[in-house]
Amino acid sequence: MKKQFNKTLALFTLLLTATFAAKSQTSTEPFETESHGSTSFTDNGVIFNILSHNGLFDIQANYPGAGWNGIANDNRFIDNTGTANQPENPSFSIKTTSNLFKVPRFWVYASAANLNLNVTGTLTVTGKLSGVTKFTQTKTTGFATSLGTTNGYTLIDLTNLNGQNYSNIIIDQLQITGGGNYRYLGLDAFTWVKDSNVLPVSLTNFSASLSNSGILNAKWKTASESNNSHFILQSSKDGKSWKDLVRQDAAINGASGASYEVEINIANMSLAGFTLLGFLLLPFSRRRYRLAALLAVMTIIAGSCAKEKDLNWIDQQGDKSTSVNTIYLRLAQVDHDGTTTYSEPVAVKAK
Repeated sequence: MKKQFNKTLALFTLLLTATFAAKSQTSTEPFETESHGSTSFTDNGVIFNILSHNGLFDIQANYPGAGWNGIANDNRFIDNTGTANQPENPSFSIKTTSNLFKVPRFWVYASAANLNLNVTGTLTVTGKLSGVTKFTQTKTTGFATSLGTTNGYTLIDLTNLNGQNYSNIIIDQLQITGGGNYRYLGLDAFTWVKDSNVLPVSLTNFSASLSNSGILNAKWKTASESNNSHFILQSSKDGKSWKDLVRQDAAINGASGASYEVEINIANMSLAGFTLLGFLLLPFSRRRYRLAALLAVMTIIAGSCAKEKDLNWIDQQGDKSTSVNTIYLRLAQVDHDGTTTYSEPVAVKAK
């Protein structure tokens, strides 16, 4: 009986391990099969784009033996060799447009523009999901200062980066930024874990405009949608504190993408409280009731003014065609299970 139990337990453990391995799908990309100058690469069936934020980053294949696959020199990697004058704070991202992923580790060659490793600098690693920062951490010490046994590359271990484990956080974009005296960055042996999920919504465009008369128009497009319940257009006066404006349900057939547009009369929204004045005072004839009603109306007016001030839309003290300050808008995308992700904010000013 005990022997049979042990066999059953062993089989269950094997199946569990196999299931976990199939779902995790850990892979290391050495870039050896990628094309020189390419701004994308494919690994384990997933396409990754190389986004240049500061400097020009792409696949480098002109310097054989200058890479590091984790155990030995190799020939291809990502770097900013083609960047003129190698500016301060070089930065790039590895980003997908379909699958989500996690990152346990990768290797970086961080140096001066002339590839001198014996300089001081920092490396900031940021993980994002649908434009929202999920983690960010800056490494300041422990960089390779000579070629040594790693060909000059430093292991960036996200299972223990400055004492924190970021390897289990699901993202769709990994951003790398150099600081201090680091002007050149090379990345190789990119180890990642393919998540079983795909992005619920692939947002391709989001824009907005505000007219002098207070009409706010917002438009956005998606390339694909899965498990999408609805969007919420939100506003902010400082880009930090956000308030809901309007909800837009997901398109019925959005699997191949959809276009959305909403229009809001901001001026009417901000003055809505004043229209209740006559309505509230009409039924009351006694003085004390009129006073109570007046206090109620003043409260509504104060709330309306506070709302108007908070949202910072139109200058109601003077000409409505005069814009006060820039307002910020963003989209909250809500899944059917309530999970919410946010777009990058856009700044809008009346024209």
